[in-house]
Amino acid sequence: MENLERRDARRAVRWPVTVLVVLAALAGGLTLAARGWAGDPAAHGPTPAAGPRPVDLVERIDAYTGAFAVGAYTAPDADQRRAVADGVVRTLDGRPDEAGRLLAGVGYRLTEFTEAVSGRRTAEIADASGADPRGWGRIYLDLSTPAGWSAQVPHPVSDSRTEILGAELFRQAPGGVLVLAGAHRRAGTDGSADVAHRSDTVFAAVVEALATRGLPGLQLHGFDEGSLPGTDAVVSSGAGTAGEAAERTAAALEAAGLVVCRPWQQKCGQLAGTTNVGGRFAAGLGVTWLHVELANALRTDPARRAEVVEALAATARAW
Repeated sequence: MENLERRDARRAVRWPVTVLVVLAALAGGLTLAARGWAGDPAAHGPTPAAGPRPVDLVERIDAYTGAFAVGAYTAPDADQRRAVADGVVRTLDGRPDEAGRLLAGVGYRLTEFTEAVSGRRTAEIADASGADPRGWGRIYLDLSTPAGWSAQVPHPVSDSRTEILGAELFRQAPGGVLVLAGAHRRAGTDGSADVAHRSDTVFAAVVEALATRGLPGLQLHGFDEGSLPGTDAVVSSGAGTAGEAAERTAAALEAAGLVVCRPWQQKCGQLAGTTNVGGRFAAGLGVTWLHVELANALRTDPARRAEVVEALAATARAW
């Protein structure tokens, strides 16, 4: 009995000591942890990777079109044209996985980024190589809101700075789809790369797919001032009948101080766009489509181009 009492007494003495040791260890660990979180980034573990940097669309397109060369064009076949157009449609429908598989089958890819100026989530459909050796072009889609209109640039570089005008217009008005040709209009043979007048191109397939969905389109062109002296811009509906959108756009450009020719009221030389294949397709569906010709100074001078963009963006926002 006495031995049992002695053992119990010894246990009673050891127990508080053990508790103190454990508490001291915990206190030291908490102190080290606090020091690490406060002053040592390594104590947090690996630093999470930063998200992708926003992309300035104007700079991206300027770099892309700067590599264009006359002669660099390969005509697509019907299946290839359809695959890219279907990839665009599936992206608009919120089915990026399906779009990606279709596009990959023809050497294209779908990527997303945040556009630096607008802050909007944007998709790019482009040749998977990062360049464009076949000259089929690119498509940009505003994913922040349902698509409501398209900007079309069939003659980048040859119609100087229409590619930049298209990019600035795209980010100025939400809900846009920007369709950009991928080669100089004189590339290829027998005019095969002049996408404004050929229906067997990726550009035409995408423009037709958008018109079939009912999206109004605004196609951007450029002319030399000598072609129509005293005129800054020509606004038309191509093969279609001019309506409210055409008149509203012409009026907005005039309000910016430009001299505008309206083919439904007067002769505008050969600049009415009546032979444009995209315009003819839209007219057949009864879909609003505008053909806008702009003098060189309006496209190449940044300040004047900004005035044009604002006038055209008002039309796009109304759609």
